[in-house]
Amino acid sequence: MDNLPTRQVLVCQHRTCAKDGAAKVLATLQQQEIVKVSVEACGCLGLCGSGPIVVVLPDNVYYWRVTPKKAQTIIETHLIGNVEIRSMMHPRLHPNN
Repeated sequence: MDNLPTRQVLVCQHRTCAKDGAAKVLATLQQQEIVKVSVEACGCLGLCGSGPIVVVLPDNVYYWRVTPKKAQTIIETHLIGNVEIRSMMHPRLHPNN
């Protein structure tokens, strides 16, 4: 029971996100094993045109226009450092950035 992930990272792989490079973002997030974090591809998250979208659960943080470089920042700052990156959060879902 203790081996269950405490965070789940979802990376949209649907049409627009896929066209905008979501596969590379997913690969970047999956290349580094992070303790208690699972990284998975998912379908449309309803934010088409803002992608690639990365969601960190249960934190309920939506990162938008994520590139492989930004994905690395998410790993280091949010997933390992436990600090949300306000400047990268989707402004429609996180309006106080």
